[in-house]
Amino acid sequence: MKASLNLFLVVAFTTIANVALANVDRANDVKSTEIVAQIYPMKGDMIYVQLEKAGKGKVYIQISDLNGHVLHSESMKDDIRILKRFDISNLPSGSYIYEVSTDRYSLKKRIEKE
Repeated sequence: MKASLNLFLVVAFTTIANVALANVDRANDVKSTEIVAQIYPMKGDMIYVQLEKAGKGKVYIQISDLNGHVLHSESMKDDIRILKRFDISNLPSGSYIYEVSTDRYSLKKRIEKE
């Protein structure tokens, strides 16, 4: 009886530990796709892109015109927390698309330059 109880406790503990470790692995997967991004214009022909990303993987920033011509493109990897500033004073008046993306996330914002 005592041996059966010990065996049951060992099996139960092992099962609980495996389930807990599986949940930790899934939590890391979710965290690796989390990204917080904001794109906002400021006075003086400046555009700010604020990023905060935890985990591995690249983040891409791309600026293009409405015809799809890429004017600027860059990538950053792994854990980042940055504020990028883009001076658009040399661009002609018009609309531009700012995009921040990962393999599972994309944020696009249309900015008007006067």
